[in-house]
Amino acid sequence: MEEVKLHSRPLQFDGPQRQQIDRCLLHLADQIGSPLVMLADVSGRLVLYRGRLSSSQSTGLAALAAGGFAAGKEIGHFLGLRNSFQHQLLEGDLANLYILAVGPELLLIVAFTKQTMLGMVRLFSQQAQHELLEVARVAAIERERAMQEAEARQVEPEFGLELNRQLDELFTDEMF
Repeated sequence: MEEVKLHSRPLQFDGPQRQQIDRCLLHLADQIGSPLVMLADVSGRLVLYRGRLSSSQSTGLAALAAGGFAAGKEIGHFLGLRNSFQHQLLEGDLANLYILAVGPELLLIVAFTKQTMLGMVRLFSQQAQHELLEVARVAAIERERAMQEAEARQVEPEFGLELNRQLDELFTDEMF
């Protein structure tokens, strides 16, 4: 089967999966006292967030974080370090941003203050990553199944043409 481009069919999460993601993000935010935790796909599409930003601000941050993460990965590729940059840390004067890949399609984005130790952020983020990976794995299986069902429902053009030809012959032969 041909490989699906990541951006052509983003992962879709049903209600129970979204609730599981929400609980995971909330738990992570509580563990480290984070003002903002979000899950986005690698193209920058916001999946879900927990925090003190508006929806439009979170959407913008997800897109910017995904772009920055992609740039970092490309720097790694340029240096010959394939798949070595799986997380990034952006440090600021008042707050930091930690971005962690959740499989090949998702990013976990965590904001935290200087009062929180980076080791705690990494540890609890990796625990959340494992839980989110399982949700993503199930969603990817469901996406694959839906794509296969859609392909099975499509009639190949050659079959349609051959069917029309045979029907034409059938009715033409009977009429004369």
